[in-house]
Amino acid sequence: MRSAKETGCFPYRMRTVCYFEVFNDGKLVQLTDEYSRIEAYFRATKGETKICAVWPGQWQSDLFIIDDLEAFADELNLLDSYERSLKRRVYS
Repeated sequence: MRSAKETGCFPYRMRTVCYFEVFNDGKLVQLTDEYSRIEAYFRATKGETKICAVWPGQWQSDLFIIDDLEAFADELNLLDSYERSLKRRVYS
């Protein structure tokens, strides 16, 4: 498994990158939408889970640990999305 941080240019927004969450008991869950990525981000920041990704290439796919959670959140605008969802709940 490779480090997303060490690549220096991990393509967080590339549509073909598949994210998944690894729970401490070994359970895997694919992160298919923004909401699941936000929830996974918060669990990972608390050390409850790890976030991984598969970056498919032309001849092979590489497995990465998302070890820079701030870059993950920033590149995918997760915290902005989370704040917008909170505002919708307050004002609805």
